[in-house]
Formats: sequence, structure tokens, C-alpha cells
Amino acid sequence: MPNLLDIKRQFLLCVVVFLCATGMAFADKKAPDSQINIATARLANGMEILVIPDHRSQVVTHMVWFRTGSIDDPEGKSGIAHFFEHLMFRGTEKVGEGEFWSRVNAMGGELNAFTSYDYTGYYERVTRDKLETMMQLEADRMQNLIIDDQIVAIERDVILEERSVRVDSRPASLLSEKMMSRLHAGSPYKTPIIGWRDEIAQLNPSDALAFYQRYYAPDNAILVVAGNITLEELMPLAEKYYGPLKAANKPRKLAPYAASLVVENHQTPEIFADRRVRQQSWQRFYRLPAYHNTDDKQKFAALAVASEILGNGTTGRLHKKLVVDTQKAAMAGSYDNSWQLHEGMFFISASLMPQTEFDDIGPLVDAEIEKMASQLAEPAELQRAKVQIIAESLYARDSQTYLANAFGAAAIIGIPPQAVLDWPKRIEQVSAAQVRQAVRDMLVPSHSLTGWLMLDAATPAEDKRADNKQAEERKDKNAP
Repeated sequence: MPNLLDIKRQFLLCVVVFLCATGMAFADKKAPDSQINIATARLANGMEILVIPDHRSQVVTHMVWFRTGSIDDPEGKSGIAHFFEHLMFRGTEKVGEGEFWSRVNAMGGELNAFTSYDYTGYYERVTRDKLETMMQLEADRMQNLIIDDQIVAIERDVILEERSVRVDSRPASLLSEKMMSRLHAGSPYKTPIIGWRDEIAQLNPSDALAFYQRYYAPDNAILVVAGNITLEELMPLAEKYYGPLKAANKPRKLAPYAASLVVENHQTPEIFADRRVRQQSWQRFYRLPAYHNTDDKQKFAALAVASEILGNGTTGRLHKKLVVDTQKAAMAGSYDNSWQLHEGMFFISASLMPQTEFDDIGPLVDAEIEKMASQLAEPAELQRAKVQIIAESLYARDSQTYLANAFGAAAIIGIPPQAVLDWPKRIEQVSAAQVRQAVRDMLVPSHSLTGWLMLDAATPAEDKRADNKQAEERKDKNAP
């Protein structure tokens, strides 16, 4: 489970980047039409194809997105989707263990992978002349992966260690994990992406093989290629390497949308106290309606503008109230993540000053939200927020990888390219009345959960014994 910062980074990668589609100068205060012509196709086996033109260099970004994430983890086997992010780099009969990494590196390429609640993605960035080799390697591991007891045992230990480093040793991550579990009780998002430790420890080759055969198939995948190539040039390669792969013919089954967004006992904060806390913080997560289950998509654009007004850096209302006026916080901000398969989320966070009590923050935040829900934003404030959102896209558009991520992430959760292209126009069309209504409708107190991350001083002797024990365990584990 990523902490709040990890969630924000993922959001910036897969949502804010959607704004990069037009690459406009905003001096005339209008979002112009897009210059990007996205081309799409589909192979006979069901694999979708998305080509994003970028003729500025001979570098291409090659991505394969699978419609499987942690929401698809079978009951009692949490973390298996993320598990496969690791297993996919182990090897096949044609490509030996570790050879995938070495061959891409030898080509001068970059590669990585990621798992989210809704999808798993693999990407490589290589020169245009290496694209065919890259497609051959990726197609091979989609259906010829070697899965045995030894490989599963090795990667299972790697993931358990990853959980120790990224979650168990980070109080902020542990608090986020607890908050998500409460916020999304009854929803697939309640389970951490990395999985629960006891369930990770039980994953076995049978579990892995069943998951692989179910989800790693061309009819459950989208090929995204961004770069100096056309759809007509790509299709022969796609037919050659991805075309022969067998379809699973098992469409993804999604859980129904939540009947209610109300969070049980929302008035009671989730409190996590730990001696390792260096900066006490106050957080609030709001549960938002699912994008695909909402007819009025303009609400989400209005909420994005509201988030900019409320919590963007030093110009945000939260910064002014909590940091400048009352000096209760060292930092305060907000952001939203609406484009998901299930419920979206809106986040507010504040880093407390040493003298601040946790009970001081909630009323101040509530007052600012109530003000936005009852009063129209000032024209200059509204325009500044819209300009800022679209201006940020200027920088993102320069990155080919960001473009591939933006359109790929949208496509994999069922948002067509045109909706991505139209997003800046939706932002420009947002009115002050729509911002006010979005705050009223979507930032509902009963749909939220507050978290407190606080310092808890432990007995030094106990701490020392625990640290020594962990050190001995690591020493024994690494002994030859």
C-alpha cells in the first residue's frame, strides 16, 4: 500500500498528466483543439492497440497494460497482482532468468513496471530500430513464463521484504493502509496493493499459475506505443508477435459500484501513534462517486478546479488559513483522484506545527470547505486555478513516457482518448457555480475519514532490544 505521497505521485502520473493532451499556451484563456491524432486498432485475438504519434526523435515508448490490479486479487490471496509485476521479469524457455533486464539495458533502453488497484503495466523505452525486438520479448513472456517452486519462493521473499521497507517501517504508510481499509470497507479498494503480509507469505505456484492463465492474455491487454511510428507501420509487427497469442475468453468481472459512500463511524478518526514519526500530520480522505457511474462528468472537472483553489501550494486557501493566518501547520494541501474503475478519492493533508493539537485542524478545514460550498469563488481566483491546471500540462507534454502513461491509463479503465483530449476544455468551461456545487455534492462529511499520525515515545530499552533482534535476523538471513 503506498503512502499518501506515493498515491499522489501515482495520481500525478496517471491523472494530472491527462491534461497534457493539448500542449497549449494559455495566454488567450481558452483551451485550443488538440493536435494529437491518436490511432486505435484491435487484433483478432482481442488485444487493443493505441498509437500516439511523437515524431521529435527516434525513441519510442512501448507499453503493455493488463486489466488486472489488486482489485482482482482472489479472496485470501492479496498481493498476487503485484506479485506478477515481479514474476514477469524472471524468465521463459527462450529468455533466461534476468535476461529480459540485461537485453533491454544492452539496447540502451529503459524499463519498469507498476501495479495499481485497477491495472498492471509494463513499459520499455528504446530507439525505433529496437522496437521489434522489444515486442518479441514482451509477447514471449505474456504466455510462456516459467513458474516453479523456486522462483515463487524467491520472489515471495522479495515482496515480503519490500513490504517491510515500504509499509511496515513507515508509519505514514501504515496509517494510510488503515484509513483505506476503513474508507473503502466493502469495496475492492480496501485491500492494499502490495497485499497483507500473512497472505503474501502463503502465495504458491498454483495460485500464480491460475492468476497468470486468467489475466495475462491478449484479450485482457492494451498495447500502447508512443513515438515516431504510425499505426500502419506498427500493425505488421503487432500481428507478427502479439497476433498468435491465445485469448483467454474470460472477460474481467468487476464488483458492483458501492450502494452508499457513507463511511461507518466517520466521526471517529483513525489514529496511528509510533515512535518513528518525525512529523505529525493530519489527513482526510473523501470517498467520491465512481466516474463511470456518474452521468455528469463535468462535476469531476469542477472538483479538480475546487482542489486547485482549496489546496494548491502557497496560493491555496488551506495554506493561507492553516500556515499563514493561524500558523497551525507547516504545510497544507489537497488533490483529487477521480478517474478510477470504482470510487474516486479526494485527499487533504496538513503537517502540524509542534504546538498544534490535532483537534485544532479539523474545524479550520471544515470552515474552508463550508465556505466553498456556500459562496462563489472570486473570478480572479477561479481563473487562476484553471490557468494553473492547464499550464502544468505544458511541461508534461514534453515527456513521451507521460503521454503513453496518460492515454494508456485512461484506456485501461475504459476512458476513450477523446475524453482525455477534451479534459482541458472541460476545465476551461468550469464555472464558479459548478465549483460550489461540486464541493456540496462530493465533499460530504459522512463520506470521509480523518487520520492522525502522531508521535508516541516508546521505552528506549524496548526499542533497542527490538532493533538488535531485527539486526540479528538480517545477519542470519544474509549469512553464506
